[in-house]
Amino acid sequence: MIVGILEDIVTQAGMVEGWLSKAGYDTEVRHDGDSFMELVRSQRVDVLLLDWDVPGKSGIEVMRWARETFADTLPIVMMTQHDGEDDIVFGLNQGADDYLIKPLRERELIARVSAQARKYYPETQRAKTVEIGKFALDIGSQVATVDGKQVALSQREFDLALMLFENVGRIVSKDVMIKRIWGGVDRKYDATLATYVSKLRSSLVLRPKNGLVVSTVYNYGYRLERA
Repeated sequence: MIVGILEDIVTQAGMVEGWLSKAGYDTEVRHDGDSFMELVRSQRVDVLLLDWDVPGKSGIEVMRWARETFADTLPIVMMTQHDGEDDIVFGLNQGADDYLIKPLRERELIARVSAQARKYYPETQRAKTVEIGKFALDIGSQVATVDGKQVALSQREFDLALMLFENVGRIVSKDVMIKRIWGGVDRKYDATLATYVSKLRSSLVLRPKNGLVVSTVYNYGYRLERA
């Protein structure tokens, strides 16, 4: 599933691209409306994620063009600072399937994009789930469950859980964890990482009685093990 991202602020585009990649989506980023239209003309894009205020053709103009060209075959989600009721109604009436107001939030953005993907491509959209025993992590919705009951995890706790569950039985180094969570390796985060791992143990009740434990590998990292 390829998400086309139209966003002129490079750091914002990179952040959204990172969120979507982590959720299992492929991405294509453009920073102006004209090059984004050329992208959609020339190659496959399954979901359009459009900022309103960009150089060249605006996000609204791109959306009108997409609806005229592809009718209702592509899901379109607006992401913008235009937060007035009139703006939201205008964007939806121009053809947006959904409308996100900045500042963006990772879980909400992934959930909204996933909802449109499920609606438009029901035959291909399957949320990836990592399951071990009674534990399950739904990557698409960013939801953790134990025995089918949802467990409230912060975004960082979910990301850490996913790294451990995808590498059950193997050591995940602190460097890898810190880079994923904070964007770069820095030993100043060691204590904070330990706190998050401790909270994760408690939230998911990772204890021998439940079949999984998180072991600390001294001065190196952590390992999820079957009890």
